[in-house]
Amino acid sequence: MVCPKCGSENVTVQAVTDVKTKHRGCLGWCLWILLAICTVGLILIIPLLTNSKTKSKTHSEAVCQNCGNRWKI
Repeated sequence: MVCPKCGSENVTVQAVTDVKTKHRGCLGWCLWILLAICTVGLILIIPLLTNSKTKSKTHSEAVCQNCGNRWKI
């Protein structure tokens, strides 16, 4: 494999994972707290409040050892 920037053949390939976490907004928290107060169901609602949605995506990147250029393969 050849670096498109400097033409070097000193290139390594590595796996990269992108992780995105989505948290609840203020309105969502207020709604859950109001629901907990109204129904006194704190034992059922606490796990829902602490959960956050996480998405991860893995792809491979090549990295030139001479110039540091990165590109997806």
